[in-house]
Amino acid sequence: MKDSSPRIIREAVDKVRLIDTHEHMPQEKERTARDIDLFETILTHYASSDLVSSGMSPEELQEVRDARLPLKGRFDKFKPFWERIQNTGYARAINIAVRDLYSVDGIGEDTYNELALRMKEANKKGIYKWILKERAGIDISILDGFTSLEEVDGEFFAPVMRFDDFVMARERKDVEALGRECRRPIHSFPDLVQALEYKFERASMTVVGIKIALAYMRSLRFDKASEREAEEVFVNIYNQELLKADWTPEGISLWEARPYQDFVVHKLIQLARGKGLPVQIHTGLQEGNENIITNSNPTLLINLFREYKDVKFDLFHGSYPYAGELAALAKNFPNVYIDMCWLHVISPHGARQALAEWLDTVPWNKVFGFGGDYAFAEGAYGHSVIARENIARVLTEKVEEGSFTEGQAVNLSQKLLRDNAHEFFFGKSDNA
Repeated sequence: MKDSSPRIIREAVDKVRLIDTHEHMPQEKERTARDIDLFETILTHYASSDLVSSGMSPEELQEVRDARLPLKGRFDKFKPFWERIQNTGYARAINIAVRDLYSVDGIGEDTYNELALRMKEANKKGIYKWILKERAGIDISILDGFTSLEEVDGEFFAPVMRFDDFVMARERKDVEALGRECRRPIHSFPDLVQALEYKFERASMTVVGIKIALAYMRSLRFDKASEREAEEVFVNIYNQELLKADWTPEGISLWEARPYQDFVVHKLIQLARGKGLPVQIHTGLQEGNENIITNSNPTLLINLFREYKDVKFDLFHGSYPYAGELAALAKNFPNVYIDMCWLHVISPHGARQALAEWLDTVPWNKVFGFGGDYAFAEGAYGHSVIARENIARVLTEKVEEGSFTEGQAVNLSQKLLRDNAHEFFFGKSDNA
């Protein structure tokens, strides 16, 4: 290998304009409409989970996040636990962001007040252009969690839509809410299916895919259920006794609702197939604490991959810690793709190991190298820095071991960070 190869590869990686496969950010106007708070912002997720894992109580976390309380007292509660998680990818992403964006050396006794002030001063129109486009080099992000399709800012985001409200309906009030949203009463199971089709049809004119995040609530094994079985669950929902005080139904259990849930998931995939839309699925680690990781093993989805051969499935988070299983799935199934969103901050080292393995086992066009997966722009920036470092290191190692030429590594940097995702979501590579 030429002595210049690490530099050439890193320069190539740094030049790529990113297609970010997954974000949760509010629209810029929503962010800038409120007074930004340091801890409420950076502890929206991820780092907060590590703080709890290190020993912070949920009550203490709630106090630290509470912007109504004095900043000094909140920092004092935050400090000992923050010190405990400095080794994690979550903390590293935040430290990178505050250093690079706000010229502050970490969050400490001498810096937190200045950091809080600089974040407030920067929180104005143009902040997304500065952080996302200029600093992170992100051209477009696939956005999950928006509230209105009409309000998605196309300069920064392309939306995907969830239909969890349909899948997880277990009480009469849930069904009634769906009817109001779709502007049509739902009195029968065919009514509900028609409402789902109506919502999907409207969304399909704007979205670039659909998202299934049900591993937080149940297993990813979605069996084949008949319309009759699903309708029986629907009838049971309506037959639940109402509590007269506030007319709140008791609801049915998750287990009782499974045939209905399975039917709706299959229906959604069939609708996506009809529109040629890809399906993003949360696999692997769930955000937060005390989740059931086995619910999100990607091998639970095999029946879907086999049945819906012409639907493209985008499997999130490298399925961490099931990276090997994901490699086998992507190698075996032409319609299964690997998405590294969130992965580089879950475990920077694990992400490098996984990518090195995937580049040995899976066709390169099936790997998406970056998705910030943050609810605040600073987190996406910090994650992008780690992702570029990781991908440059792995590609350099592949050249050093003789697996790739320098030219192949440079070409792959463009494919992993941009072209693969661009073709997947938008139909073709733009060769940017």
